[in-house]
Amino acid sequence: MDTELEAFIERIDNFDSLSASEKIPFFVYFLSGNTNTSVSPSQVKECFITLSIAPYSNIASYMGKKSTGKDAIFIRNKSGYCLTRDAKRNIASKVADIAPLVPTNDLIPMSIVKGTRSYIEEVSNQMCCCYDKGLFDACFVMMRKLLETLIIECFERHGASDDIKENNQFYFLSELIPKYLNSPYWNASINLQNNIGKIKTFGDLSAHNRRFVAKKDHIDKIKAEAAQVIQEIILTTDYAKWNEELKNKKTV
Repeated sequence: MDTELEAFIERIDNFDSLSASEKIPFFVYFLSGNTNTSVSPSQVKECFITLSIAPYSNIASYMGKKSTGKDAIFIRNKSGYCLTRDAKRNIASKVADIAPLVPTNDLIPMSIVKGTRSYIEEVSNQMCCCYDKGLFDACFVMMRKLLETLIIECFERHGASDDIKENNQFYFLSELIPKYLNSPYWNASINLQNNIGKIKTFGDLSAHNRRFVAKKDHIDKIKAEAAQVIQEIILTTDYAKWNEELKNKKTV
């Protein structure tokens, strides 16, 4: 139940700021699922304990009081309590949308991608959130996607997108990397040359190898180098200048 309950409360906006009594209906909703299964006060208390939250002082008394009167949110029966129809609808509306996650800088500094493109920032956001939440295979796949996008944009920025196309289709990453390393438009650093392939290797393993399961150690061993690779390509593209050029073109 631990993992499922943690995932459930992630979907509730400002869950931690709710009072203990305000958390009780959400726990009843979680325990009963989308059914009318009855829930006991002891089961609700177990949710508090599972999440390492101090339980409400008298859960049974609270649920009893909230099962009478016109503002009742529970229906009491022989087996325990279930939510009223209106209460269930109200809670369902609050947990239907997954709460947006705010990435930390534990994988890469998010400032690296600020001011690039909205979709690059979003991919980076997802990549970092995957790392923060322990979704390490997903993190590697998003990192691979980010690298591929940045390489393509770097060539586009220098007016050389035809160098990485065949039949008007961009090359796969396996061909984009050597094209980037050997491009006459910039000089790739030794650090980038030594580490860019690691991002592809782990991205491929996470995406395509059914016997590979990425662990935190896999990412931690390359995350500093990966951040440097990402930052170097972004600086080579020079988004600030590129954005200014595009802005000036629109005003002409």
